[in-house]
Amino acid sequence: MSRDDVYSSAAYQRYFGTRIAPQTFDRWLELILLEASSGRRGCLALNHNLHSLYWLHRDPVVRELYARCESCYIDGMGVLLVLFGACAPTSGQKRFSLMDTFPDLLEYAQHHSLSLFYLGSSEAVVDKAQEKLRRQYPGLKMELHHGYFQDNEKIVDTINAFRPDLLLVGMGMPKQEAWLMNHIDKLDVAVATQAGATLDYFTGAQAKPPLWMSRLGLAWAYRLLNDPARLWRRYLLEPWALLGPTLRLWRAH
Repeated sequence: MSRDDVYSSAAYQRYFGTRIAPQTFDRWLELILLEASSGRRGCLALNHNLHSLYWLHRDPVVRELYARCESCYIDGMGVLLVLFGACAPTSGQKRFSLMDTFPDLLEYAQHHSLSLFYLGSSEAVVDKAQEKLRRQYPGLKMELHHGYFQDNEKIVDTINAFRPDLLLVGMGMPKQEAWLMNHIDKLDVAVATQAGATLDYFTGAQAKPPLWMSRLGLAWAYRLLNDPARLWRRYLLEPWALLGPTLRLWRAH
């Protein structure tokens, strides 16, 4: 069975809700640049970790969004383990997280004149991020807006007036997925993706795991220890809910 046959099979489509394949951060950046240069609008380039898989199997809106996804990279060691257990070709450990690579994304966007729009986080975090961006990336074309708004049409108009090459929506799951699903057809953006708490990590509003822990797939443990009240259910209970679907995927392969 070829790599393409594996990732397009019915069992994989059911489990991940979309076509998924390990890819490097550099390859993802190339995809954004290609889409921005092509003139196409509305490409969904999403990612999967165990938390997103949990919501995909429980929320029809999240599942519908992934069904429309054109490119899905791996964010999380747990997803690589699922693929490995199903004997899928994982090409080593090709995964990445915006939590770790966000500064590299900003550098790349500044160098290639890509425009970014970040929607999410609190007003305080956005204000702090804007100050940091002006200081460290003076040539970057980027707009930010906090995620605590009431008027969706106004936000869509604001984004469309900027016409970003990349829209990052960081509202947490499944809120960010629902917002993207409900508005992607109205957005004048080249590429849209989820961002989670990326801006919070960038500004230090949330404790960022050391890079060595992220590379070993242990970022979840660091985050859990630093914010157990908010994250205990996500890291200690949600993975068990995926046991049944994961075993059925493995049996199918």
